[in-house]
Amino acid sequence: MPLSRRSFLSAVGSAGGYGAAFSAMQALGLLATAEASPLPALPGDHGKGRRIVIIGAGAAGLTSAWELRKAGYDVLVLEANGRVGGRAWAARPGTEIRFMDGTVQRCDWQPGQWFNMGPARIPSIHRNLLGYCSELKVPLEVEINASRSALMQAPELNGGKPVTQRRVVFDTKGYIAELLTKAIDGHALDQALTREDVEKLRALLVEFGQLDPAGKYSGGDRGGFAVNRGAGPATSKFYDPLALHELLAADLTKGEFYEDHIDWQATMFQPVGGMDQIWFAFQRALGPIVRTNAPVQEISNTARGVRVAYKEGGVTKLIDADACICTIPVSQIKKMPGNLSPATKAAAASIPIGANYKIAWQSPRFWETDTNIYGGISFLKREIDLVWYPSYGLFSPTGVLLSGFGMEGTPGEAELNAFGKLPTAEKFALSRKSVDILHPGRGKLLEKPIFMSWRQIPYFEGGIAANMTGPGEGQGELRPAYTALNAPDGNVWFAGDYLSRIVGWQEGAILSGHRAIAEITGKLPASSKPLKAA
Repeated sequence: MPLSRRSFLSAVGSAGGYGAAFSAMQALGLLATAEASPLPALPGDHGKGRRIVIIGAGAAGLTSAWELRKAGYDVLVLEANGRVGGRAWAARPGTEIRFMDGTVQRCDWQPGQWFNMGPARIPSIHRNLLGYCSELKVPLEVEINASRSALMQAPELNGGKPVTQRRVVFDTKGYIAELLTKAIDGHALDQALTREDVEKLRALLVEFGQLDPAGKYSGGDRGGFAVNRGAGPATSKFYDPLALHELLAADLTKGEFYEDHIDWQATMFQPVGGMDQIWFAFQRALGPIVRTNAPVQEISNTARGVRVAYKEGGVTKLIDADACICTIPVSQIKKMPGNLSPATKAAAASIPIGANYKIAWQSPRFWETDTNIYGGISFLKREIDLVWYPSYGLFSPTGVLLSGFGMEGTPGEAELNAFGKLPTAEKFALSRKSVDILHPGRGKLLEKPIFMSWRQIPYFEGGIAANMTGPGEGQGELRPAYTALNAPDGNVWFAGDYLSRIVGWQEGAILSGHRAIAEITGKLPASSKPLKAA
């Protein structure tokens, strides 16, 4: 009987797991290869007699451990914190957040409430991460990244009163279409387009901008109704378009084009219960090879491989391994004791780390009952320039509202910005004020705030690396550091989102870990005598 593609892929997956199935699907042309994994297809005994120590139990570390163990390697994962997931950390009732300055926050929201203090979205194009969620059976739900019912506000627009995103977005498109139509009528495009193309463009602009037969934009149903549709003799009325000069002066382009970024386009997902649920699933699947509360004290290359010193239960322990995958932030690499090269530490020190922050509140869901906002993000022109609505628990009484998501300082500069220098109480006041501007009178309903400042978290001391993300997209002076850390230092390989072209995303961390695996397994012979147990 002929073997169907589905049966073939099921057999490959059963035998080799996600990595093998992923490679087979790519070979069959069933997956796009724009972000193809470099993970090699390895037999289950490839690593027999070989040990790899992995430092850090975030996305790069845990997925690397998962793949290496499937290939027969003896793997140990050392994590300094008492939890796995790295920056994928959700606040929920009982969570304690301890800052390096001694500040302690304890989350005491109602049961079932949670908030992603780090990564909060999984794009549909991040196939490696989604593949692992499928393999480990991590439940996902849709993350509503954009809503036309969400709001936009700027002092220059509509007298400072918030308006729905649909009005800003579609009025802007309408005016652009009208202006281009006038350019066609004035023969301004005759040198650039054929007559046939001009007429096709005119037809496109009518639909793009919802223009009337005269080529004028006068509003339409896309922007919503000033007088809603009803029954019987009731007559509806579209909103009058917002003034073009006000739209230009307001400059709300961040919000208008937010969802157009390749990694923010629908459909997006989130794990049910918080982003760290993915990494909890890895921890359960990997079992005792993942050691939490085990901070590394030293990394040293040896003649045979690598030696790592770590502390566990108050006792310093040593482990010898054939190779090491180090996934800790560059803020920790640059000061790690041992014999990592001066060039490695200089490269790590040259990569700035962002002082990312988030502020979240528990609140009744007034945004749903008052303004029909279900998920998405509102934008405004203030220090706190966005308010992010939860995508889970829709129609329930209470939710967690994010009001504040940005930087406390410029990456690479020691001094904090004006917002970063404020006391926490004043940051909370600004956060509440932004909600009040968008939703007048509702700021008073916010309670039990949580402030995440990644520069204050031990073993991180910052959030997203301000690294190059692709050709022409980054800071040119970081190219040598990126290249240097993508190469091994002796028997130590480095991995993390900052060593990928998808900086700040878990997918980038996974791909970086896969790259390290490809290089390590290509370098090491297939077998060796076992090393001393940890």
